[in-house]
Amino acid sequence: MNWAFLPALAFWVAVAPMHGKLVVSGLADRGSKCEYLTVDTESRHSSLRKGACAIYGFRTHWNGRQPWTDVYVGARLAFRYQDASDTRPESATSGDALWIYDVATQRGAILQRWSRATGTLQQEIRFPIRLWRPVLAANSDGAWLMAAPNGGEDGTQSVALWHATSRGVSMVRRGPRAALWMAARGRTLWLETVAGTHTFRLWRYDGTRGRLLWMRRHSYLMAPVVGGGALWTVSGRYCAQSLNVDRIDPATGAISTVATLPQLDCNELGPAAYFRGAFWFVNGNELERVPG
Repeated sequence: MNWAFLPALAFWVAVAPMHGKLVVSGLADRGSKCEYLTVDTESRHSSLRKGACAIYGFRTHWNGRQPWTDVYVGARLAFRYQDASDTRPESATSGDALWIYDVATQRGAILQRWSRATGTLQQEIRFPIRLWRPVLAANSDGAWLMAAPNGGEDGTQSVALWHATSRGVSMVRRGPRAALWMAARGRTLWLETVAGTHTFRLWRYDGTRGRLLWMRRHSYLMAPVVGGGALWTVSGRYCAQSLNVDRIDPATGAISTVATLPQLDCNELGPAAYFRGAFWFVNGNELERVPG
């Protein structure tokens, strides 16, 4: 299954197709820059470069003389925020849209939509509540947000699924404790939630109409990606000796295991992409390929 070895120069956090190749991106182990490994999946040749950190569509800068950190999209200042473990920006893309959310900006909790083609701000939404550490996804219907297990909303123990469009932001439903992951494609959103500690649900939303696909007592699915008519994910207990590569039926939620591999590093696992008929993901110091 191994396709390429990843240099021990970075903490690898993203895999994405770019110009017909795969780019594995990570935070450099020294300094403030990022490492980018470009992999040609046909020749298996790879090249490594170091550059400014714009893995998530934006970059940040703090000069040490003020409490605010600057967020830039290209050369444009998006906003300033106060950096802490629970206030760092989250982003997602769909088509030309880059969505960025932060809870602690100079203007409060905001969600912005930028054009990826022109690098211009298209929309800014003042969020109706303070949403800490959200899971964020985007599709052709807009942006979707829900608090992660280590996040939350001010004033409530249950959290809501929020939907943002060009018309503003609205609450779709409330009830679970948190979102574990989201995956989006076209007008569809897949969402796994947890209530309490042992009630896991997989939902499918077509537009804002939600449908429960399954409910389980245990779930070890990591954030899936969409491709080849399915959702693809890695599953397994934290730091187990092996992990599964799973294919999830997007209509029913049925899960089938496609491959079982050794887990090489439980702290560096899961950044993934679907590209040219295969599921690719980081597993320790390896980039794995599973045909699908």
